Amino acid sequence: MLAQRSFEELGTPLDSVTFCVVDLETTGGSPRDSKITEIGALKVRQGEVMGTFQSLIDPGEPVPAFIRLLTGISDDMLLAAPAIEQVLPNFLEFLGGSVVVAHNARFDVGFLDAALTRLNYPRIGNRVVDTAALARRILSGEVHNNKLETLAHHLRCAHKPCHRAYADVLATTDVLHHLIERVAGFGVTTLEDLLAMTSARIDGTFPKIRLADDLPNLPGVYRFLDEAGRTLYVGKATDLKARVRSYFYGDPRSGIRSLLKETQGLSHEVHASLIEAEVAEARYIAQQQPPYNRRGKKKGAWYLKVEIRKRVPRLAMARKPGDDRSLYVGPFASSAVARTLIDAFRTDQRDEISAAVEAILCSPARVASRIADKMHALARAERFEEAAEVRERGALLDRFLVRSIRLRSLLDARRIVLAHEDRMFLIDGGRLVAAEPLGDTDYPLAAGRLLARHPPEVVPAFLTPERASEARIIDSWIERGGDIVLLAVDGAWAHPVGCRSSGEFRSKRA
Repeated sequence: MLAQRSFEELGTPLDSVTFCVVDLETTGGSPRDSKITEIGALKVRQGEVMGTFQSLIDPGEPVPAFIRLLTGISDDMLLAAPAIEQVLPNFLEFLGGSVVVAHNARFDVGFLDAALTRLNYPRIGNRVVDTAALARRILSGEVHNNKLETLAHHLRCAHKPCHRAYADVLATTDVLHHLIERVAGFGVTTLEDLLAMTSARIDGTFPKIRLADDLPNLPGVYRFLDEAGRTLYVGKATDLKARVRSYFYGDPRSGIRSLLKETQGLSHEVHASLIEAEVAEARYIAQQQPPYNRRGKKKGAWYLKVEIRKRVPRLAMARKPGDDRSLYVGPFASSAVARTLIDAFRTDQRDEISAAVEAILCSPARVASRIADKMHALARAERFEEAAEVRERGALLDRFLVRSIRLRSLLDARRIVLAHEDRMFLIDGGRLVAAEPLGDTDYPLAAGRLLARHPPEVVPAFLTPERASEARIIDSWIERGGDIVLLAVDGAWAHPVGCRSSGEFRSKRA
């Protein structure tokens, strides 16, 4: 059963957010050596004013002449003003848990945090909306700068800034409401979306964010489609709507902008668990070969062939496993990887071939130890470049052996039924065949019924590239899945849960 999403996961609707628009006047530009002279603030929700706050503040030092000219705040005006120690507690109570809004928020929040730190208060932890950063994204090309005065004039705001805290708060509030109206046309309806807008790329692709309007906040698989309905990109997500919308908020990955330009539609599937979504994603990529997916595409497969039936056993590379009673391991994406593994084994004697077979089938310790000894010997002889080459080959071999043992165990186990949370999963030869609710019932009986509904698949004696890709996903899920319970297994499943890379060959950069 799918869990209902919390309101926090769904996002905070903008019409339920209380904003506290803040502006400060100060004696200078740096909180390290300048002080606050005035605080103005206004709380607003759905355009309705919920409260105001205004106070001059005695900075304890003369106001510089250029500040007097800029703001009109003189030393005489501050003689009877309270100190910051008296003002901050009242301001913090007024602020409460509302969302802070400021124009060039780093300036205002920086001064407030400096004052709070001096007085042993915690720094402001409220979420912050910067109207200058928003305007920079939303009004790019419309205005020559993002000063508050420029924006208030361009947007024809009712209030104009004049370098006094409360007047500037009123102008900032007007600007905020105008910007919210603008982004509403792009489908931005939550606080989380509004905060993300500061990093969004507002170009011709951004209006396509509306394609995600009907997506649910549930786990599943999404596909970006071109004009002809062909799949351009496939992805998985724990929250489909949030993940797809994030592509329009300035995703830094190369190619995303081109993807969004070509995108004309979206398709999605809801899945009850993330592992089901991961498997579905891998299958879509393998079947449809989307141009913007890099991982999971069909590539040339190479195998490592262990010829154990010959008088002099040896290792070789093969493009495709044959029915010759040799041991085939892989697949690998390139011949270079397979060749490097053969070099790492250095198998020119019968006992070394035995070590290779032992390492591939059950335990990599013997070969890994031999390679590590050679690496250390070369280092002691100050043959550092050779030692580095051995280390790199050893690292590759180490990773390969661990993965090979784990994936081979799934192949040999044939059909496995696992239970995780409220679902059970049938895996046949490293492939996810079925998943369904576990229910409150006799678990072994439920597993037996699941097996009966799905006859055994014909599993090859070796891992095909497609099956290997899915087996890796399942193996990774088993490792990170937490409380996974084994309900049934057809074959002998010796899943080496403790089998990990030895770390002997870790690069110094790691």
